Amino acid sequence: MPTRLLPWLLALLCACSRPPLRPTSAGELWVDAAAAGGDGTRERPLRSLEEALARPGPKRVHLASGRYEGPLRLSAGTRLVGEGPSTVLAATDPGATVVEAPG
Repeated sequence: MPTRLLPWLLALLCACSRPPLRPTSAGELWVDAAAAGGDGTRERPLRSLEEALARPGPKRVHLASGRYEGPLRLSAGTRLVGEGPSTVLAATDPGATVVEAPG
């Protein structure tokens, strides 16, 4: 009987395990408009995209699903990475520029 349980236990172990978290590299920030606010790590994301963009240096900003209003100015070397189609960058005024980037 124990040999019959082994495949099920292995399947359960594979289903419940998750890949290890990738270490945060310098300049990598997470933002979630629904978060309480934190230090910009994956576990404690910033609440505001503006706060992330105000940090110096090149950066990669991961945006959780949600609505982020502009206008936004990206510094050189800054990349925005959205969590899919439910991540929206929008202008507060109709016809206004939403994102401005150098180059």
